Amino acid sequence: MTLAELDGISGPEMMEMAITGFSMYEQGRYREARVIFEGLCALDPTESYYRTAIGAVFLAQELLDEALEQFDRALKLNDKDSAALVNRGEIRLRKGLLLDAAEDFKRAVDLDPENKDPLSLRARALAAAALETLEKRGLAENVLPKANKGAANKPSSR
Repeated sequence: MTLAELDGISGPEMMEMAITGFSMYEQGRYREARVIFEGLCALDPTESYYRTAIGAVFLAQELLDEALEQFDRALKLNDKDSAALVNRGEIRLRKGLLLDAAEDFKRAVDLDPENKDPLSLRARALAAAALETLEKRGLAENVLPKANKGAANKPSSR
């Protein structure tokens, strides 16, 4: 049982709160967005979206370690959260953890075999940046078999 269930807060009410939090985030009102999403986490700690949203707030504020922790927590709740995967991959890329980043991007891309989700498009772009960096360092052969596994069978958007 969650705190939301104990307090009698309905799903639609929580959705409304999440929409408000997202609106605050889009407006750059990160403190307010964080407060809303932290409250939602307290009300329903099983929902990965709230952790992903807090991570996005931290990422927008360049608080990479805090963001990484939130994306890790979101992925423990839902290992198919593509937003958490792509954002965690971006942080790992920025921290120089290229192989870990490539694995996150691969997982995100694999979740969208039809190439319709904008997040998987972002993952593909970030994966290309990671691969370019690996190639410059002479490490591309270490990740290519993993990152491109099955990619030849996927339709291209071109």
